[in-house]
Amino acid sequence: MELDVVQADELVENLPSVIVENILRELSKNDAWQKVANEFKDKGENIMSDRYKMNNSSPERELLNNLMNKYPLKVKTLQFILEQCQIYDALRIINTNDPAQILKPVKDALYKVPLGGNLTLHVKVNGSPFPEIQWYFKGSPLVGKTSPVLVLENISIRDIGEYTCKIKQGLRSELTSPRCIVNVEGTPPRISTELSDVHIKENEDLTLSFEAIGYPEPKCFKWFKNGNNIVVTEIPQLRIQGADVNNAGEYCCKACNPFGSCTTRTAVVKVQEAIMMCPAEIQIIEQPTANRVYYADDWMYLTCKVRCSKDVKFVCFLNNKVLTGNDNVLTTSSSVNQHSCLLMYRLTEEQMEKENLKQLCFKFEIDGQVMSDDVRVEVKTRAIKKPLTARNKWALLIGNSHYQELNPLPGSRKDIHIVKKNFKELGFRVCMFNDLNRSAIQNGVKKLASFIQEGDYVTFFYAGHGIHNNGKDYIIPVDARMKYVSRPQNVCLEEQYISFDECISHVWITNVLQKHEPALIFSIYDSCRKMEQKFERYQSNSSEDSFQIASKNSFTLFATSENYEAFERRSVDISVLVDTLQNVMTHKISVQNLSSKVLEKFDSLGETEGEQVPKVCGDLALPRSLADPSQPRGIDESECGVLKKWEQFASGRGRIQHTISLGDVRIEESIYWNIEAPKDGVTWIISNCLPLTINLSQTTTSKMQGMNVLVKLQTGIELLQDSKKLNGSLSMQFFVHHLQDLKDHLHVELCFTYEGQHYKQEMLVETPAISQQFYRGNQID
Repeated sequence: MELDVVQADELVENLPSVIVENILRELSKNDAWQKVANEFKDKGENIMSDRYKMNNSSPERELLNNLMNKYPLKVKTLQFILEQCQIYDALRIINTNDPAQILKPVKDALYKVPLGGNLTLHVKVNGSPFPEIQWYFKGSPLVGKTSPVLVLENISIRDIGEYTCKIKQGLRSELTSPRCIVNVEGTPPRISTELSDVHIKENEDLTLSFEAIGYPEPKCFKWFKNGNNIVVTEIPQLRIQGADVNNAGEYCCKACNPFGSCTTRTAVVKVQEAIMMCPAEIQIIEQPTANRVYYADDWMYLTCKVRCSKDVKFVCFLNNKVLTGNDNVLTTSSSVNQHSCLLMYRLTEEQMEKENLKQLCFKFEIDGQVMSDDVRVEVKTRAIKKPLTARNKWALLIGNSHYQELNPLPGSRKDIHIVKKNFKELGFRVCMFNDLNRSAIQNGVKKLASFIQEGDYVTFFYAGHGIHNNGKDYIIPVDARMKYVSRPQNVCLEEQYISFDECISHVWITNVLQKHEPALIFSIYDSCRKMEQKFERYQSNSSEDSFQIASKNSFTLFATSENYEAFERRSVDISVLVDTLQNVMTHKISVQNLSSKVLEKFDSLGETEGEQVPKVCGDLALPRSLADPSQPRGIDESECGVLKKWEQFASGRGRIQHTISLGDVRIEESIYWNIEAPKDGVTWIISNCLPLTINLSQTTTSKMQGMNVLVKLQTGIELLQDSKKLNGSLSMQFFVHHLQDLKDHLHVELCFTYEGQHYKQEMLVETPAISQQFYRGNQID
């Protein structure tokens, strides 16, 4: 209904009676007139008297009459009084035709309030008739909030957001106030509703809950049982289905947010044991379940629960085979008549690719009587693959140069010294042996195998004579002898071939190194592969002719192809293969790509004109590189670990010092030996050649004519000796070869001849560990 327009300066007593009566009606509602009377009373003016009771008139009319008698009461004055007393319905009856305006706030405002605090929002408007007001929260109207003042009490997280006020005056357009943005100050959690004690019966669900407030809202709830953390939840509730007596105890919970934490009271949980007769037969009460997709390298957890009055035994099957392995854990527990089994299973990406596993099927067998449901999962790998690493890295280098009945190969010794440096740079622990006979080669391979563990990288490098026969390759030890066979007319002719029973098959070497399933076996054979006829008397050994373990972890690089020879580069006295290999060996590329680069270089060089064509073969599943980093496990570095055993095997260093008096001449004598100096506390190279140095120096100040010195070094295998003249000082160096064959200490004898007198000194040098351990515990085939 459109209101009559009045003037702001017009006296109230001159207003139409309809307007005055409507104002009086609004003042009578809920004794609104009392607000006006109290407003004046607070200012020291008693605007009301008790005459209205005697005159039997209404208090609101008495109030209005008193105001008109006391003042020349104008319309605008009455509007001010009604607005101050917040009697907005009476104010809306007066229409001076002033358009509505929002005076405050003039811009968006942010209010931060403590959690549980109070906040008053106020919008100041004008206009006549007084506009309709509606408060909004997050765009939705707040029911009953139609005054300029909005009071928010006991503010919680639910009150956070944007508040606006919309005003509407008749047919004019609606106006919206700037935003009042209410947020809560960061507040540590506090408990609003505590945990309660719980008393339930066995097999009933146990539920513990409480309420905590704080800002941000706590999302981390750490539950404790008898002082031990048992689980973390995102809501303040702990639920255990089918509780048993083991779930009884004292529980509390710690609620956390970034600003602090609080802890509930300790609630006592009692579980009354169920009295029931349990059948002797096995009943599965919880079948194992899992997600349909399993990602390699993750852990999978499968649980099977049964009820039986007697103890039971669980066996887990994977793809119809009993599940075993170090990475799989099967634990069982029993409570009264319930028995459960938990399987923690992990399949590595390497195992997955090696065994070509696409699907897994698990099931539990209980006491050989009852089988659980099958659990089938599809195996996948994640998009981001972990970098490949080795556990430890080992290398065995054998260079045979001096043969008893074959042509010498001087380059072999130099070849292994070149690749030794590369392997050391790549972080391999290296065994480097020269001129080994058949039993020494076998023991060297077995000795290295004693260090190898699952996940290791192993490289075998051989430089020397070799042959190929009937699809198999053999290396020739230095003690291999020519065969003599009978010809027609009983003529004995020298056989041109070495007997295979004196050689060693490369398959046998791989099988020995494969025993503990390393992650990589990379073999390099720098030898000829000229095909020879098979001897009638030679019977192949099945262990040498077939690979015992197919692990998809091996790769082999041959210096040449079948029925081809391998050559040395005469200008540098090393093999063509090693000269090519050393330039790419330390690159961060897979052994497959490394071998391919060697083949490419041979094609580009063309030095052998097709007479030497390298060949590769293998079943390596992953792109492993010799440059992959090693990550030993803790047990490897322990006192009984393989790395400590390696250092014990590498021990072969020492020093002896003496002072010799010959008349008025004093000579300082120093003998020291060292197989290979350690670097960064690690012995990287172990060799079967020991350098031994003898230093002599004169310490007397008197003049001395030349003194003859003869040094004899007896190894038990050979006698090494040298003689020199001592003029002030001298140094002699000896190289003791074939350390693996030494049976006793080295015997050093120094003989001095001076002014017709002879002096002799004898000393014993302890042999290195390789001499004592090389054959120990090894069985020669």
